[in-house]
Amino acid sequence: MLISSKLNLVHSITASAQVTQEFANLRDFETGAHLERMAHYARLIACELQQSHNLSDESIEYLYLFAPLHDIGKIGIPDRILFKSGRLDADERRSMETHAQKGMEILQRVVGEFGLEGPPDSAMMKNLVSSHHEKLDGSGYPLGLRGEAIPLEARIIAVADVLDALTSHRRYKEAWTMDLANAELDRLVAAGQCC
Repeated sequence: MLISSKLNLVHSITASAQVTQEFANLRDFETGAHLERMAHYARLIACELQQSHNLSDESIEYLYLFAPLHDIGKIGIPDRILFKSGRLDADERRSMETHAQKGMEILQRVVGEFGLEGPPDSAMMKNLVSSHHEKLDGSGYPLGLRGEAIPLEARIIAVADVLDALTSHRRYKEAWTMDLANAELDRLVAAGQCC
């Protein structure tokens, strides 16, 4: 019964992640493609860190499954801001930065509805949604966490997210080469802006 219960729980969480990705695809195909790509990047990064950070195969797979949830709060961001082709002004930026909190509100509701509060996997889900915009130097949002206070899964998602953003064509920029993206990630790490 314990195994059956665990499988049902995994199925519920997986279904939630898939529904989220489908919502993203309906709203904007590129967002859905971004979620899929960055989930693969997150898995690759986690595999590289597996031994040094004692990551189990199970936690790596959960990270891969939950990665598309990281931007779930963007459902609550107005299209005029979310799809703006130019730079965001200060008010638009503040609105965009609410997506982590909105994501947590959505996730807490889903987790509560499905009764998923107990397992450690739900903590991973919450961490990557709430903390993927935190920065090592404390200048991130929403909580201004620093260094090791940022959960590992959120740091992995942050790197995967930045890597995909840099190497993908966007309305406002061309895709960077992998070499340029890696150099930029190195620069961000040195500046305390990325994990």
